Amino acid sequence: MHKLRGELERRLRAWCETDYGKFWLTSALEPAGVIRINAGDAIPDFHMVAMSNGPQFVAPQERIRQGHRNVSAGTGEYRSGKPQEAEELILSPVIRLDLVTDPALMAAARSLDIDMPSSNVTEPSILFSAPAHILIAPTGWPKKSYVLYQHIFGEGGSYPVDGYFYVGITTRSWKTRWAEHRRAMRKGSHLLFHRKLREELAARRVTYIHHKVMVVTTDIEALYEAEEALVRGHWTDTRRLNMIPGGRAGYRYLRRGGLVGSGWEDLPDERDQAVSNWLDKNPDCPLPAT
Repeated sequence: MHKLRGELERRLRAWCETDYGKFWLTSALEPAGVIRINAGDAIPDFHMVAMSNGPQFVAPQERIRQGHRNVSAGTGEYRSGKPQEAEELILSPVIRLDLVTDPALMAAARSLDIDMPSSNVTEPSILFSAPAHILIAPTGWPKKSYVLYQHIFGEGGSYPVDGYFYVGITTRSWKTRWAEHRRAMRKGSHLLFHRKLREELAARRVTYIHHKVMVVTTDIEALYEAEEALVRGHWTDTRRLNMIPGGRAGYRYLRRGGLVGSGWEDLPDERDQAVSNWLDKNPDCPLPAT
């Protein structure tokens, strides 16, 4: 966000002077602050849209709709002691920046039209998002931490979080890891994530690619637990592009299937390569059953 940081901060400060913004900020300033919402309520995201060589504006808040994808990476225990109710979502305040360069998308963004034909788009918009607390009241230094992230992509009504998705963790910058994913995708990787992104881009069915940072922490065990919970919670979702379980469960799967030996437990960035190597040798076979 570096080039737009000043503008984003100015608009965020103004937004936080509104009634909802003040309410949102009280949770955003708390390390584990969350907001409880139900169907029809506003999603607690500050969402700024920036168009290439054009205007920037704060998008109207979306409302929770049926099918909204969400699985918490937390423990489910809340300071209030109040359990989560049926159909209730408990979400962290988020800051999101949407960079739009495609002419067709810029025209659609001006009218807030998310259902425009994807075939008209040659350059998907790029979204970045992270829990607001990480950006406005950080408690650690991101470059010395581990990152839990999602890459999400799709078209139309799936914008901005309900498209195909991949959950991952990295000991490095998420941008470095994304660059590696992108190179592997272009080289013909057989990983489901890379294959689906390559196919959807070729078919011009991608109007956005969303890079979503979810957790930044120095606690590697907490990170593994969060990733395992997220992947497990989405395991039956047809939009999930992870091919193996998350966290420590992923290593157990790889070892049982004979894809890796011992000593891989603290190399999260190498897991995809182990799966990719196996698929390169066995392109027409499913992953080993466990």
